[in-house]
Amino acid sequence: MEIFSDQFGRCIWLEVSTSKIRMDLQDLSPTSEYERCATVHNTEEVCKALDVDIAKVEESLHDMVKNKNNAFDIFTDFLDKHKIKFDYYSGRG
Repeated sequence: MEIFSDQFGRCIWLEVSTSKIRMDLQDLSPTSEYERCATVHNTEEVCKALDVDIAKVEESLHDMVKNKNNAFDIFTDFLDKHKIKFDYYSGRG
C-alpha cells in the first residue's frame, strides 16, 4: 500500500504479510533515482513491540507513519529502538 507520495517524486510503500514487513522508498527526479528498502522477517517482534497481533500490525504501522515524508526513517528508527533486525538496501538508479 502506498503510504506517502508528493509532487517532488517521493513515494513510500508498506507491505505487511505474516512472513515479512517491508517498507520501500523511492525518490525520483529528472536527473536521478534513489531507492531504500527495509525488510523485517520476524514479524512477531514487530507485533510484540507494537503490542498488537499480526491482524493489526499494518494498521498500527500505518498510523505511525501516514502522510509523513520521513516515514521510512520513522520505521527504521522504530526497528532500531526495539532492536529488531532488518535487511536494508540503499541505491541510486
